[in-house]
This record gives sequence, C-alpha cells and structure tokens, in this order.
Amino acid sequence: MMMLKIYKIKRLLLLAWCFFGFLILLNSANAQESLLVTGTVTDKETGEPLITALISVKGGTSGTAVDASGNFRISVAPNTILIISSIGYKAKEIIANQDPLIISLEPNEESLDEVVVIGYGRVRKSDATGAVSSVKLDPLNKGLILTPQDALVGKIAGVNVVPGTGAPGSEGIIRIRMGASLSASNDPLIVIDGVPIAGSAPLSSINPNDIESFTVLKDASATAIYGSRASNGVVIITTKKGAARSGKPQVSYTANFMVNRVYDFFDVLSADEYREIFPVKAIAPEDFQLGSASTDWQREIYRTSFGTDHSVSLSGNSLNVPYRVSVGYTNQDGIISENNFQRSNVSLGVSPKFFDSHLSLDINFKGIWENERPISTGVIGSAISFDPTRPVREQHPNNIGLGYFVWMNEGNPISLAPTNPVANLFLTSRLNKEFRTLGNIALDYVVHGFEDLRINTNFGYDIRNRDFSEIIPDNAPATFTSIRNDGRGRQLFSENQNTNFIFTTYANYNKTVRNRNNFDAMGGYEWQRFWYSINPQSIVRDVVDTSVPDEDALYLLSFFTRVNYSIGSKILFTGTLRADGSSRFSQENRWGYFPSGAVAYRLTEEAFIKNISAISDLKFRVSYGKTGQQDIGGYHPSLATYTVSTNAQRYLFGNEWINMMRPNGYDPNIRWETTSTYNLGFDFSLFKDYVFGSIDAYHRTTNDLLNRIAVPAGSNFTNIIETNIGSMRNQGVEFALGGTPIKKNNLEWTISGNFTYNKATITKLNTIDTEDNFVKTGTISRRDFQIHKVGHTPNTFFLLQQAYDDNGNPLEGQYIGRDGAITSSEQDANKYVTGKSSLPPYFYGISTRVTYKSWDFGMNGHGSFGNYVLNYQQAGQTLMSLFSSEGVSSNISRQALDRGFTMERYFSDMFLESGSFFRFDNITAGYTINNIWKEGSMLRLALSAQNMLLLTRYSGVDPEIFNGLDNNVYQRPRIFTCSINFNF
Repeated sequence: MMMLKIYKIKRLLLLAWCFFGFLILLNSANAQESLLVTGTVTDKETGEPLITALISVKGGTSGTAVDASGNFRISVAPNTILIISSIGYKAKEIIANQDPLIISLEPNEESLDEVVVIGYGRVRKSDATGAVSSVKLDPLNKGLILTPQDALVGKIAGVNVVPGTGAPGSEGIIRIRMGASLSASNDPLIVIDGVPIAGSAPLSSINPNDIESFTVLKDASATAIYGSRASNGVVIITTKKGAARSGKPQVSYTANFMVNRVYDFFDVLSADEYREIFPVKAIAPEDFQLGSASTDWQREIYRTSFGTDHSVSLSGNSLNVPYRVSVGYTNQDGIISENNFQRSNVSLGVSPKFFDSHLSLDINFKGIWENERPISTGVIGSAISFDPTRPVREQHPNNIGLGYFVWMNEGNPISLAPTNPVANLFLTSRLNKEFRTLGNIALDYVVHGFEDLRINTNFGYDIRNRDFSEIIPDNAPATFTSIRNDGRGRQLFSENQNTNFIFTTYANYNKTVRNRNNFDAMGGYEWQRFWYSINPQSIVRDVVDTSVPDEDALYLLSFFTRVNYSIGSKILFTGTLRADGSSRFSQENRWGYFPSGAVAYRLTEEAFIKNISAISDLKFRVSYGKTGQQDIGGYHPSLATYTVSTNAQRYLFGNEWINMMRPNGYDPNIRWETTSTYNLGFDFSLFKDYVFGSIDAYHRTTNDLLNRIAVPAGSNFTNIIETNIGSMRNQGVEFALGGTPIKKNNLEWTISGNFTYNKATITKLNTIDTEDNFVKTGTISRRDFQIHKVGHTPNTFFLLQQAYDDNGNPLEGQYIGRDGAITSSEQDANKYVTGKSSLPPYFYGISTRVTYKSWDFGMNGHGSFGNYVLNYQQAGQTLMSLFSSEGVSSNISRQALDRGFTMERYFSDMFLESGSFFRFDNITAGYTINNIWKEGSMLRLALSAQNMLLLTRYSGVDPEIFNGLDNNVYQRPRIFTCSINFNF
C-alpha cells in the first residue's frame, strides 16, 4: 500500500513537470516578441535591497519577484508600464524602455500595495487570496524588543501573543486563532529564511535587529502549502540582506540601556503587624517565640536591575556581491537576585550572482551564544510566606546553613520546614549554556531563454547544543529540606543536542496568458530530519548516578504544488496540495494529504466602484483548506518502545548490576490530526490609503484530535496513551483598522488597532461521550483545576461553588453541590463546570505615533477580556499557615486575615477571578538628527517606558498568565530604557 502511494505521488510529479515543459515551449514561441528587462530595487534611505519587492505589469497580472540582492528580470512588451512595490513602501511606476532599471522606493508603512512573503514565494498583498498579515518594525515606535515575538504583541488581529515572564530571555507564547489542538502542540510553525524551526523556544535566541519583516499566515488557504504542523498558523521571518548596488558600506549601531524595577509586591503582613496578629490568630504553644528581626523577604529577593543591549551591522556591495554582517550583545539582570541572561549574536549574509544574474546564491549564517543563570520560581512563594520576624542570616552549629537562617528543633534542622529563599538564591548555582547556529544556502536559477521559469533549491540547518548545571554545596539550607535531607550537596549536569536539517527544491512558472490573465504554478519536494540527544548526570557527594542517554530522530517527507490564476486583475484563484509523510506514524497511516482552494474578487476593478473616488481598494476573499498536526509526545507513539532504568534502579543478577527495561504505552493506529478551515474576508482601503483595514470570519473544525487520554488498567502498558480521539470547533471574527488621520509637511499622526473574537468548543472527546466524561488538565502540585469537556471551551475551570451567608461572607468549607444542597465534600462529584476558561475569547491591540519635525511620540498597548485566572497564590493563604505542626511559623496575606479561613480551599471558585486587562506596553519619545556627520547619516535618541500601567480588577500582581494559574509567577518588571541609534 505504501509503495502504491509513493508511485501515485511520483506520477503526479511527472505530470506536473510535463505541464511545465509545455508552458516552457509556449513561452519560447512568444519570446521573440518580448523585451528582456533587468533592474534593481532598493530602499531610497538606506540603499539596502528590498528583497520583498514585486514587479508587475500595469493593466495585467504578470510579474516577478526580486531575488536576495534586490535584482529582477522580466520579459515584457516595449514601453510596458511596470509597477514596483514592496513591504511598507510607496509603489512606483516605471516605463520599461531602458535596461537596466535602477529603482528606489520611499517608505510608506501603511500601503495596502505591499508585498508579503508566503510559503515558497511572494505575492502582492492586494493579490493575496488568503488571510495574510505582515508586520515591519516601526523604528520610531517599537519600544524595547529583546526577543522577536515582542514585536508581534497586540499587532495582528487573530494573533494572541502573551509576552514572556519577567525572567530575562524568557519567550512568550504565540497563538494564532487560539490554536487547533488539545494535547498536541498549539505553537505556530516558525520559518526563518525558508527553514522551519523546531524547539520549545524557537525565537528567543534570534537578534530582533536582524529581522526585516514578519508575515503571519492564518487561514488554511495560506498555510496548507506547509501541510504538516500548519494547523496552528505560520510565522515567516525574513532577515535583512546586503545592499543591492555598489557604494559605500552602511553602518548601523543601536544601543539600549535599561533599568528594571519591580511592578508590585504580594500583599502580606509586615513584621510589626505579624507580631500583633500571631498571638491572637495562630494556634501555637505558649512558649513559642517569634524572632526579633524585621525582614521583608520579598524585598530581599527582588532588586532594581540593569541591562544593556547592543547591535552593530555593516551592509554593502563589494565586487557586485551584496553582504551584511551584524554583531549583537545583550546582558540583562533579572529583578530577582542572581538571575542573569547574556546573549551574543553573529549574523552573516552574502548574495552573489552568476551567469549574467540568472543564478542567484543566497547564503545566511547565524551564530548565537547564550549564558543564562536561571532561578527557581519557588523562591517567590517562599518569600511571600516566610516568617518576617526571622533574620536572613544566622550562625548554626556545625556550619549548618552556611551562615543563613535554618529552621531548627533541638539543634537539628526541620526537614519539613520551608527553605530560606535568600539562601536558595545565593547558594544554588545554576547555569544554562547554549550554542546555536542556523542558516541556509539558497540557489535561485532563472532558466536561460525561458525566464518565466525559476528553479529554487534551499539547504537549511538549525543546530543547538545546551549544557545545564546545578550545584548546591554541602550544608546549604536546601540540603536539609530537599534532596536527601541529610546535608549532602548535589551536582546535576545535562547535555542536550538538537539538530534540524532541511532540503527543499521547487520550480515556479509564471506566464501572462491572453494579455491580461496570469498563470503561476509551483511544484516541489521537501525533506526534513529532526534529531535530539539527552545525557543527564547526578552527583551526590561521591555517588554518581548517570542515567542512560536518550536520542532519537524524526523524518518528514513532503511533496507540494500550488497554482495561481488571475483573470484581468479582477478574479484571483489559488489552489494548493501538499502530501506529508511522518515517521511518527506507522506505514499504514504515515501519509497525510492537505488541499486548499481560494478565490478573491477585486471589486475596485468594476466600473461602478472605480467611479467612487473614496474607495482605493476593495477585495472579497473566500477560502477552504485542510492542514495537519503530528507534534505530540515522543517520536514513535505508534511503536512498542522501552525505557531503560537509571543506575539507581538496577537489579543485581549474580555479581553484576543490570539495568532494567520497562515497556511504554503505544497506539499502533495513531494517525494525523486534521483541521479544516473556512474563511471569508474583506480587504479595503479608503481615501488613497489614509484609512485601510480588513475583516475576516472563519470556521475551523479539527478531527482525529491527538489527545492524551486515560485507558482501562491492563489494556496497555500505561494508564495514559496518546491516540486520536475527539474533535473541536473553532470560530471567530477578526477586524483590523489603520490610517493616517493627519499627514502634513511637518506633522504626521498614524494609528492602527485590531480586535479579535474567538470561540473554541470541544465537540467530541471519547468514543462514547457522557455527562461525566472529561479530561483533567491545569495541574499544580498534583491538583487539577481545569478540564477538557464536550460542549465547553478547552481549559475550562472545574471547581467547587462557594457557599455564602446572608451577608455575602464566604462559609469556609461549605459549597453548593450539583444537587443544589450545601456540602462540605471537595470530591469531583460536587464540582461543577464553571463555563469560564483561561483562553481569552476577546483580545485587541492598539498602536499610535505622532511625528512633528524631528520629534516623535509613540504608544502601544494590548489587552483581553472574557478570560479567567485562578489566584492559587491567594488560595493557599490561611490562618492555619501561621503555625504548622512541625513548629514553623509563616506569614499570610491581609486578604487571608480578613477572610478568616483556617485551611486551604484551593478548589473554591471564590478564587477564580476575571483576567481582563489592558496594558500600556510601551511609551516612546524620540528625537532624530539627520545628516549629523555626513550626507545620509542619522542619530536618534529615545526614551521609553515598558509596562508602565496595567488596568485590571484582578487582585493578584498580573492577570496576563497564559494557563490561567497564578502560582509563583515571575512578574514582568517596569523597564525604563534610553536608546541610541546611529546610522552612517
């Protein structure tokens, strides 16, 4: 069966190549009537090539795209008018009566005629048939961007970006249309210069200053060309290239100097308040004595920190070889002591040409070195609850605690007591070291004599080597409350390696048919290999425990094709088909097929619309397509595999210790998860692009959900397996609007905003769904607070309904059961589906900038509403916590004092709060001096503030928590930045 499918695919490819051959002959017959025109497209201000530029024939739909050096070749009739456009630039019309053409475009970030990068090609946005959005960093209003996803926060309708935590170097979470999966990955596919990137943090190590533009593909028509892993959308990143024409090198230097301050503290009792309350509320022996110190433990672990970020780039063209070299360095301290992140980046790109510019070579290399000193977020909870009357430092016999306070009882450490959080920070040494290199070599060949045919080949790689170490010395406080509770220290080491290699080749044929109709066909092949290796080791004193190394590989094999056909620039058709084979599945289920189709109708080509001067552009789009998902669990969920025991779990056989092997659960019938999407959209531009926007409505259904479900005991080798079961419906509306209300000689005001509504509903979860069927999720300390359940949004909270007295005060331990009666039982039988999820059904963003002469002022913000957060940190605060049976006193919050609960009531829905918020992400004021040193040089100084104001009713520190569980979250700081940018 497998061989038959491969034979069918090969036959389809053979037919495709025959069709290409026929079109080549057709082109040859008409070639002598055409004029071959070559040219270069550059940025008027910097002289750098515009690699996203598109050249099209006015009044027709034929055209071509520039290569990596900004050069193009096109065959047209003499005196044809060409339209040259690019991302964020004003389009220009040129008469094709000379060769070569040197074209420079002026920036115009609000143009709807921009060109966007799509899968394996480019297209003018006005010609796009799918839901595609592009973002180019606004140099005057971008705020502080240390990781690439920061640039996307609140910028695109349908794209919810939750920024990383306050830990420096942390990467945020990107969700396009809320995601289409449950247990499988909901991360979008990240593609950098044609190389799909894998890993848990694919963007954190990329220097944002090397990025030219982002393109986000949202609907199936746009994403289906990527087939596998495209169910959750695609983010395409294009990096900057060298100058297209010879001239003096361009140098750019950017520096950011940062001050980071704590946004807020968890509200607990001060030392004096604690001494007043403890004798009254705590159930402690009369002889128990509080300490004499006054310690604010949160202020002991938090600090005002500093950071710097530097980036230098050199771009130019030497011996007709465009090049760009950049170096970056980031050093940022976290607002928690001992937390630090350092990143060094090197990037190199060259784009030579051969054979009279018919062959273009694009070489990109990036090297990234990271050193991170992470901290355990457990110190946050410890600092909140630690007794404020105890000192940070205290000497104990036998050097117990190494000079730090340790809870003692009759001269011995209390093993069940909390650990001194300050000692945890300063006596635990953690280091993450990573070296990453990624790049690609792309060849683009315009066939001699048949310039409408291009053949592209891309070799790409992504290699990561990570080393982690953790060292805790003997007698540190943590050695008496964890590890082995006997004072012995520990050393942990782990070596991780990941490689990702990809080979892609495709042919593209573009031909004008019957003067005004255009035919564009593409077909290709792709091979990708993922490999990882993990080698952990643990040392306690002289005892070494080396776990068995783990390594594995995953292969993806793909064939794909796309056809675009346009009729007179009015009606646009797109059809794609991709076949993906994954080694994750058995031979019977290995291949998935993902088709899509779309049509767009440009109403402004109709006479009755052309006569309306207020309408610059109006386009209607409709599409349907399927995408796939296979990213769940290990690399072989369909095979019977075994896990080898560690050295600490061996069996003595005679005189030899033997490692044991444990069988793992598996499902031989596991297969592709598939998502079908319908999309309806409008793009519009009014008053010559002074106002522009888009509206999209979509309906998405995911079938054969890759899910982790419980199975009956004895039916498999584990009680939870990964299999295909269930379906989910996702629907929503996206609205984006922008414009330039004021545009005069010295004054310009631009504003843009977006709003998204999204509703996800699980429609099937088990083979037979009943009222009591659900899958638990949202886990903290072995407690599950959320569920997946049919008829509800994923990650819906599953809690107990709090009972209240006649005055509205909560009754401790009293709940409203499912039968309406009051109960004190906290079993699942009395919990209810709250209908409230951590996923935001509504989210939005706004951005505005005012420029007056050399001054500029900008602001960005984003928010959401309709989502909920469980304040787990507050739920753990009780009067009983004041004193434990181990003889340890602890602090509590003022709310806990007012509440009066004696025990933790984690499942009470009184701790479920609205997570709605609006955050002012950044406010920036800058001043630009042009020609400061010589013609074309520029100096810009700017001051910006990040996270200055958070508007919310949430009682905790910050409600923007992706999973909706507020527990020891590393809060985002306020950041004040001074920036310098110098170009010459």
